[in-house]
Amino acid sequence: MKPLRYVINLWSSFGTVAIISKVWEKYFINKYRFRLNCNRIVPEFPIRQKPYDFLHNTKSFIQDKPINICYLIHCFFPDKNGGTEQFVLNLAKEQQRLGNHVRILTLGNHELKFYSKQYKDIFFNDFQFEGLDVTQFRYRHIPRGYYYDEIYNNEPNMAAFAAMYLDKYKVNLVHAVYPQPFATFLGVCLKQCIPYVITTTDFNIICHYATLVDKRGQFCKHSRKGERCEECCKTYGLKDPRTRYHRASDLLQRAEFVTAPSEFVARVLESEFQQVSVTVVPHGISSVFSCFKKREQTKRFSYVGILSELKGVHLLISVFMRLDDSRLSLDIYGDGEQNYINRLKNMAENDSRIKFHGGVSSSHIVKVYQNSDCVVIPSLWFETYNFVLREALACGCLVIASNIGAMPEPIYEGENGFLFTPGNDEELFQKLQASLHFNWSLYRTSSFPVPKQEGERYALIYAHALKSKTKEFSEDVSK
Repeated sequence: MKPLRYVINLWSSFGTVAIISKVWEKYFINKYRFRLNCNRIVPEFPIRQKPYDFLHNTKSFIQDKPINICYLIHCFFPDKNGGTEQFVLNLAKEQQRLGNHVRILTLGNHELKFYSKQYKDIFFNDFQFEGLDVTQFRYRHIPRGYYYDEIYNNEPNMAAFAAMYLDKYKVNLVHAVYPQPFATFLGVCLKQCIPYVITTTDFNIICHYATLVDKRGQFCKHSRKGERCEECCKTYGLKDPRTRYHRASDLLQRAEFVTAPSEFVARVLESEFQQVSVTVVPHGISSVFSCFKKREQTKRFSYVGILSELKGVHLLISVFMRLDDSRLSLDIYGDGEQNYINRLKNMAENDSRIKFHGGVSSSHIVKVYQNSDCVVIPSLWFETYNFVLREALACGCLVIASNIGAMPEPIYEGENGFLFTPGNDEELFQKLQASLHFNWSLYRTSSFPVPKQEGERYALIYAHALKSKTKEFSEDVSK
């Protein structure tokens, strides 16, 4: 889409005030929130009492009969290809392999003429992506704060669309991987006795910024049921943070299962929503990510992922340039906002060792890891899983990562990587130097669940969710 048409489309979709609000948030508030010269204190979340997990006691999965599964996600391929999108892609393919019927419902923001169908005030298209049935939809005029800020539990257009969609495709079970924009949809599921599962891959269910980083750049430990959100730069898109909190809590409590990809996310959710029990199901890492040769020295550093402020790429470049060794290299793979990319390139323009490669295809990413010695992940926020970290470890790389969120979980300090305080340039410099002297003969290899195992674990969750909802429905009928 050409720039002018793109701006016109955004304006017609969101409205003038919403666009001004988002520009202010992105280019002024966020620049301050993710600044380098900020002394951030990483909070500790309580260790949870792990509930009984039936998943660990099942050695194999036997599918009784096919079910019709609908996945709900805010963005999907080919428009966006982040970690959450990859999770849904892998999981949907595994469910198809198990014999289930799968559909993916996702938001879009193309021009109205891009969509060939309309129901009420919702425009949509059906298409296929890598053998999966996908429906992408958009509103004529998007409700205020719909994508991230507000949680609408009774939006009439979505309610009508959901009833039509669930009936047309005879959906048995819904898996919401980004539940906030689909609160009304999930409400319709409840009315029709269709069970739903929720997976949280970031913290938007708690924080309308999704990062748990407040307007001062400090990490947030608890929303205090939305009270603290009122103090944290309430945006145009969010009218009442306390109402948002209670709607989020209701969504989670009504789910048959709430899952998370890491123990850290489970701890945060259970600390915030104390009536919710979370099941941890790690994302599957494809077996193509493997170590084909052992390194002997650390010379080739890489960054792989989105180029944005909260990923801390600017910190990595500034610290790497302090390493005085012409034999070293830093390869940066990824796309992002052009203004930020230009800033990074300006920082690195006098250092020929730093190269920008743009986005990398899924078919090439394995070679990127295998040609790297050390992958650096300098995130400034609570990463909830991070595919790059685990893929790099599976390929035999050292990993240097911020000591925050779920990233420490697979790292053994000094054995397969190093951790540093997020945003601390001196600590990162020390860890880069430590990696240069790493004894590769002592490297500790890593292994992770593969997508097949992840898919079978979710199939078990679906089976239990359906059984529970059927029992509940039978009890209601008998009363």
